[in-house]
Amino acid sequence: MFPGYPIFCIISALLAIITIPAHYQTGNISIIAIGLWSIGGNIMAAANTIIWHGNLRNPNPIWGDICQAYFAVMATGLSSPTVHIQYTLWRIARNRKLWITPQQRRRQKIWAYFFGYGIPILFVVIHYIAQGHRYDVIEDLGPAPTTYLTPVAFALYYVWDPLLCIIALVFSILTYITCRRHQKEIANMFVSSKKHNANQYYRLLFLSAVLVFIHFPLVFWVVIANGVDYTIYPWISWEDTHSNYMRILYMTRFMVEHREGMVAAWSVSYWAVGLTGYLYFLCYGTGSESLRRYKGAALWILRCLGFKSKSSTSEQEVGADKSRRRWSVPLFARQQKETGLFSSVGQTGTTTLVPHEGPGDKHSSELTGDLGEKLPHNQDQDVTVFTSTSLAVTRVEDEDKDKDLSSSGGEKERDLEAQKEKPEVTAEETEEVGF
Repeated sequence: MFPGYPIFCIISALLAIITIPAHYQTGNISIIAIGLWSIGGNIMAAANTIIWHGNLRNPNPIWGDICQAYFAVMATGLSSPTVHIQYTLWRIARNRKLWITPQQRRRQKIWAYFFGYGIPILFVVIHYIAQGHRYDVIEDLGPAPTTYLTPVAFALYYVWDPLLCIIALVFSILTYITCRRHQKEIANMFVSSKKHNANQYYRLLFLSAVLVFIHFPLVFWVVIANGVDYTIYPWISWEDTHSNYMRILYMTRFMVEHREGMVAAWSVSYWAVGLTGYLYFLCYGTGSESLRRYKGAALWILRCLGFKSKSSTSEQEVGADKSRRRWSVPLFARQQKETGLFSSVGQTGTTTLVPHEGPGDKHSSELTGDLGEKLPHNQDQDVTVFTSTSLAVTRVEDEDKDKDLSSSGGEKERDLEAQKEKPEVTAEETEEVGF
């Protein structure tokens, strides 16, 4: 596993880290919780496989306590926020409403923090009930959690992860059925949203369901493997389960390889930890908002390294071009005074507006541009615009005006229809739902 596994975990942690800022801005507490649990597990797994590579030392027992408690509840930390996400998606589909009152938003935040952090912390206490000794130290892997297999351990500890996945799966199916029945109403619901849209909603629903489908077989396999490959002892008492609790079991690589099923169990468990960051990035870090942030961060890094993109270079040239005072500005100003033309001098240079020449007009039919070349005046033009920076010529015809008026009238009608379809938002409903 060394050195490939630590590199795999470090990349996984970095992918999860760059995914979080976009969801932090929109207030998606449960999605952030999944990312934090993944980041912590990958950092610990990478550090342990480096420190304990080829040895069984135990330099800091407190670090071993932290690692065994974290890995014991990490699966719960990934599945319980998913339940809250699927429930929130189902509630939005059922009520067909994104706007909630501040009181409801506070209640939703409390439940999000409870599912994201409260339930996993509660499982630390539940795991202690079934914990036979302090922890194990495995060569090449480091500290690992341990559980004394009794019927109490299965009832209080092992059964909850598959149960949470089943609950999340049920909510995802209910949400899908509701969305199919009220597809038009749900599409209209996102018209007034500033943080979410229909594509993001369906994408979040699909990807959260994918995480459940991947996570459920793993935790279910752990339960079956522990019940079939290992001996289940009867629960006698608290004292019997926690007798000599402070001992630490050391297992060499030779001992692990010669125990039936242990190599497969530990390999799947540890590689699954590294896989969580990649799945988290693919599911929650590939949206349009996240991609814009990645592009901005990449451009910032390139600027720090001394590279300049084409867009920044063109912007600098345009800024320098705007700030430069051209020789043609006073020339145009004098010509406008002599001919009586309307003009305006702004930051972008001098703009001269030439009225339409009729049969009896005696204005000059030629004007001189910035570069000294003669620009003939076309009589079919209503307005000819000469700009000192770009010498752009814009033609506006009567037929185009009629088309613009008709199109603007159609746009106004469509805007009125869209406003009628928007859901009504009361004065109290001032916040949007978060995930």
